[in-house]
Amino acid sequence: MIWSFLFAHFLVDFVLQSKETAENKLDWKNTLKHCLWIFGVTLIIVLLTGFRDWKVVPVVLTIAITHGFIDFLKAKIENKLDFKWSWLLFAVDQLLHVTIIFVSIIIFYPDLNTGYTFKISTIFFNENIIKIFSFLILITFGGCYFTAKVCRVFEPVERNTDTSLSKAGRYIGILERLIVTASILIGRYEIIGFLIAAKSIIRHPEKDDKKFAEYFLIGTFTSFIWAAFFTFLFIKL
Repeated sequence: MIWSFLFAHFLVDFVLQSKETAENKLDWKNTLKHCLWIFGVTLIIVLLTGFRDWKVVPVVLTIAITHGFIDFLKAKIENKLDFKWSWLLFAVDQLLHVTIIFVSIIIFYPDLNTGYTFKISTIFFNENIIKIFSFLILITFGGCYFTAKVCRVFEPVERNTDTSLSKAGRYIGILERLIVTASILIGRYEIIGFLIAAKSIIRHPEKDDKKFAEYFLIGTFTSFIWAAFFTFLFIKL
């Protein structure tokens, strides 16, 4: 049952929603239109998949109404923050939508409560899952702080940062450590070589700035070593 609701949600939010609706959630007409799409599509899909109980209607209605409130609130916060944390707000927005779907189904179909609660607790409170997330946070965000501390000692006094994106280095570091970790876990070490080559090509125009080139290499290798060390530690533990 839950997959019918989730499918309808993803279909409306990611496929059927127009760009105009997605970017103008502060306009109540757009938000209302989106809620009607959520209600209509979800009801059709749920009915087609065989759930013809009368309780389906209040479940779908609850999901549609709360969806509109969440979207409006997200748009308001996003606008106040000048879209700087849009990626995080998007993740929280989707998490809230999915949570509302689960809660609504459990409230109107209490017989499913035990099964879903057990599955959710098994997923999120499993020791292996906690271990995975702990190492992911350590490798990605922990690596940011460690690499920054190491690089601070060697940072060139004069650097032209006018052409750099704000906090781009932080996000590049997180992504490269995730790639290094994934490469080690699947045993494809050549991907790390391709990653180093790609970074070198991108930084090629700055090769004449010897100080920055050395600073860049220190940061890259520090980041890689951090990711590799904790990935191997994760495998051993």
